[in-house]
Amino acid sequence: MEWDLLEKTTFWVDHVELNKANLGDLSATVASTLGLRREEVMVVDVRPGIVAFDLLRRRLAAEAVAGKEGAILRALAAVPGVSLGPDAGIHSEGVLGLIALEPDAARDVLAASAEVARQVVAAVSKRAVVFASGAEVMAGEIEDTNSPYILQALKREGFTARFGGVLEDNVSATVARLEQALSAGYGLVITTGGVGAEDKDFCVDAILRLDPKAYTPWILKFTPDYRRHHKEGVRIAVGQVGITRLVALPGPHEEARLGCDRLMAGLSQGLEPGPLAEFIAAALRKRWLGAMHHNHG
Repeated sequence: MEWDLLEKTTFWVDHVELNKANLGDLSATVASTLGLRREEVMVVDVRPGIVAFDLLRRRLAAEAVAGKEGAILRALAAVPGVSLGPDAGIHSEGVLGLIALEPDAARDVLAASAEVARQVVAAVSKRAVVFASGAEVMAGEIEDTNSPYILQALKREGFTARFGGVLEDNVSATVARLEQALSAGYGLVITTGGVGAEDKDFCVDAILRLDPKAYTPWILKFTPDYRRHHKEGVRIAVGQVGITRLVALPGPHEEARLGCDRLMAGLSQGLEPGPLAEFIAAALRKRWLGAMHHNHG
């Protein structure tokens, strides 16, 4: 379980005296005790009776620091040139204050924190927001039939779901709206439309900016003509940012319905992003192949 140190990255040891001690050795010793890399710990202040350390990272596994005061003090006492008094101790503000906990108390804190985190994840995972996309939807030229269908499907699956509005045909604006949804604590963010090959289709690109490792399987591919088709084809996206799943579904209503139904089924099966993306894409490809065969039959 990782915690954000919230800028409180410094702790200090008191009742300690140094005599020609190597500060690099002190940093390396603390880093080793906390399971960090050598370069992630630095001695930032030495005063009579006090040595201050800074952790050069913002996030840290709680288990790495909780109840580690005794282990750190014993390790430092073994460094040449370091003398610890009988009242030596470690002090810090914020999360690093966990260092000074007794081991039993640290275990209790970690267990309680893990349970709170589990409850938060469970609550967030059932909060969803759905976005439509496209200038034609925004202008009211066509009816958004996708969002109502998806919202109803989500509610049937026990989600608390809301409509987030219509996304502009602009990748930066779309990224900003999706980032707002992440910050608002939604566990599932769904977009419809904006997954095609036109130069106004940006939903997949926006998800890739937020999660460069997002899965974006192709539904169909073709050679761009740079008139209408500026991209290689149509694809969907399934990404993950923290505990939030991001999904880009197609815009045509029948495809959005099919993609939504597969998404709900995949989520109920507990599929991870990669298998989930392919689970949705396979059904959409099958529909396209069937439609092409019918049109050429």
